[in-house]
Formats: sequence, C-alpha cells, structure tokens
Amino acid sequence: VFFYVTRDKEMTCRSHRGENHADCQNSTMHWVCHIHAYEQRIYNFKFDLTLHAELNVHLFQNVQTPPPQNLSVTLMRSGDFLLTWKAADGSQRLGDALEYEVTYKRKWESWEKAVSLLLSNATRCHLSDKDLVPETSYVARVRTRLGQASGSSGQFSEWSTEVSWKTPEGDLQPKNLRCLFNGADRLMCSWEVKKAIITSVLFGLFFRATPASAEEECSPVHEKALPHVPYVVQSCEIPVSNSSSQSQYHVSVRAKTEEKLIEPWKNIKVLPPASVSVTMTKSQEYELRWKKHTLKYNFIKQRYQVEYWKNNQYKKVS
Repeated sequence: VFFYVTRDKEMTCRSHRGENHADCQNSTMHWVCHIHAYEQRIYNFKFDLTLHAELNVHLFQNVQTPPPQNLSVTLMRSGDFLLTWKAADGSQRLGDALEYEVTYKRKWESWEKAVSLLLSNATRCHLSDKDLVPETSYVARVRTRLGQASGSSGQFSEWSTEVSWKTPEGDLQPKNLRCLFNGADRLMCSWEVKKAIITSVLFGLFFRATPASAEEECSPVHEKALPHVPYVVQSCEIPVSNSSSQSQYHVSVRAKTEEKLIEPWKNIKVLPPASVSVTMTKSQEYELRWKKHTLKYNFIKQRYQVEYWKNNQYKKVS
C-alpha cells in the first residue's frame, strides 16, 4: 500500500495491474491514486511500512584490516626462499595482535591445492628448499586478521598482491612427499621424481604403522605426468586399520633394488665377424668371406645372417 500526503490530508494509493511496459516491467510497480482537486499542489508519497535497518557495532569484534603490503621473495645462500611483507598502513598499531596466513603453490595449480601456513606475530616466512620442487615456478600471497589471543575478532583481510619466483635446478632426490588420511581407512601418499630417471630407477613407498612394527612396501604405485615441469607424480594408497588420534605412520620413498636371475649361456652376444671381403669366382659368382670370432667354449655353435643390397638402395635380402 502507498500513501500520498498533501498539506491537509492523507489518502491511500493501490497497486495497478494495468498496462505493462516491456522495458521496465520487471523493476517498476504502478500505483493509482484518486485525487479530487484542481488547483496546483505539492504531493508526497510514502509506504505505510517503515523501511530501515540498524545495528550496534562492537568495533573490535568486527575488524577487517587492509591486506599486507610489500610482499617480496628472496633466494637465500642455503637455497631456501624467504617471504617478507609488512602490515598495511594503519594496522601497525595492532602489532602483536595480528596473525597471517601465507599460501603458496605452483603457477599451474589452483589455489585450492595451495599449501597454507598460519603465522602469529611474524612478517616473514621461511620456505625450505626441501619442500619445493626444482625447476618450477611458484606464486605466493598473504592475508591477515586479528589473532584469538588479542581478545578481538573479525575476518581475514583481502589477499595481498602475489609474488612469484622459480626454483633452480635440483638433484635426483624424490621431492614433495605428502600424505593425507581420509579419516577412516586410507592414507594416500604422493611424491615427485624426475622424468629423466623413471625409466631406469624404480621408486617404492615404504611405511611402518608403529615404530616397533615391521616395514612394509605399499603397492601398487601409480604414476601421472605433470604439466610444464620435468617431473612426474607417483602415488600409493596405504590401508589403515585400528587408527586412533595418536596414530602416527612413518613413510619413506627410496629407489628399489631390482633383482633378476640371468643365465649367461642363454644370453650370449658374440662379436661381429671381422675382415669381411668379397671376390668374384671363375664361374662369375661372388664369394663372401669373413673371420669368425672364436669363443672360449667350442661346443657353442655360431650361426650367421648375410644381408646384401644394391648400392645406394638399402633393401635387405637375406
């Protein structure tokens, strides 16, 4: 219901479902007011409902600071990386009350896959070389909020501007070993190894459910190529039984020793014949001669395969 008000009276206007205007029918309401007057007047229109909102705001229970500033990354002599930043202008007076969340990831990953670190009363974060994959581009960001110890509360700031860097070339050690428990009966572990060695080195995941238990090998190991980096990710799922809040598994990844029984007499490769020559006989035929390689054991017989072709037309004829 709508009212219109003049200087001396108040009357009711009602919504009208008459003609629709195609250009504004979804956002405009039409009202009809019956006015019995001929002289010029000033009219005021108002709802018969009170439209308003109000809130008592406790300042230090509703804090959202500006995002941290000047985020930068430095390569240290140790090969590790150091992220540094400072509190935004106006937030410095909160001092020790601030805590920070640092997240970092590889550039091609989504932020949902990023590593998250929560720091109190610090404006720097040390990233160990052991936790980073060599020859890989990373990106990091940071945000802040009031810590619980401050007695105040609020929500995280917006994220800072991002900073990126690339790790140098590394060794052949497995990298980025991580394990996640599904909360029930599976512990999924993954690690990354260089593509260049996976054809010649086989890696395995070994684990102990308790310090006193025998070491077991996880099987099967799955493998998946990673985009943009010379690494592949390998993974294996460890079955978990009788888990508790105190359960702790020890896991390790290492190159496996592959064993194979080789019988020498079934795997002989002799040297190629030497001094190969060809001569024409009196009967206009060609005779091919060579010297065979003498073996230590006379009972081993040798067979020969001869190939020939026209000059510059290599086509085997045996």
